[in-house]
This record gives sequence, structure tokens and C-alpha cells, in this order.
Amino acid sequence: MPFKTMYHSDFYTIEVDVEGNLLQSKWHRPVTEQEVKTGGTKLYEVLRDTKVEHAVADAQNVGAIPPTAKDWLSSTFYELLSQTSLKRLARVLPKSVFHQIALESVVTRAEALGVTQFEVKNFGNEQDAFAWAKGKVLQ
Repeated sequence: MPFKTMYHSDFYTIEVDVEGNLLQSKWHRPVTEQEVKTGGTKLYEVLRDTKVEHAVADAQNVGAIPPTAKDWLSSTFYELLSQTSLKRLARVLPKSVFHQIALESVVTRAEALGVTQFEVKNFGNEQDAFAWAKGKVLQ
């Protein structure tokens, strides 16, 4: 897959394979509220501009997300993503159960607010996340 880097910083990378209709993003370290907003906004812009429908977001290294950033994610961020062509978002969650629950609560709240217009599923590894994002049936 010929992924092209669309955004890169010390905390976050976004790559897209337009022909394969797939985006992958990766958090590199624990982040601040401003970094969450910057990365999330860049993700929205790349999805909007490329019209890619499937994405894998690797949050294994993200650490604890500040409460104000979680509020922004569950309201503004998921609403922005719903304005793109995104159909499936596969999230690779951190190993820490505490961090998993925090990230799961963001989606639960976004869904309760009615702002999520695409499928979201959580995974423990990239292989399963990519298979689901691309529409393959998992064994």
C-alpha cells in the first residue's frame, strides 16, 4: 500500500492511501489538550480533502487524555468527522484498561449526542483494526 504522509509532528502522524481508500493515524506519545485538538483537526482536514472512507487510528501511546480534550473529542471532533466521507473508524486502544475506558467513553458520549454518522470499533492490535476498516470479516 502506497501510504503518503499528510501530517507529521513529534506527537502525531497521518498517512493516506487514496487508491486503497484508507487512512492511518498514530499518536506517538501522551498529549496535551491543544495537541489533541491540533491532531483531531488535522485528521478532519485530511479526511475532508481526500474523501477516504476507512480509517485506522492507533492510540496505543496516547496516555491519559485531559478531561477538557475528551469533551472536545466527543462533541466537536466526532461531529467534524461526520461531515466527511468516513464510513468506518477502527481504533487501536492502549493496553492500559484505564486509558481504554477513557477512550471508549468518548465514543459512547458522541453516540449519545447523536453526532457520530459512521461506524466505530475498538481493537487491541493493528492487524485486526486494518482488516475491519477495510471491510474484511474477522475470524
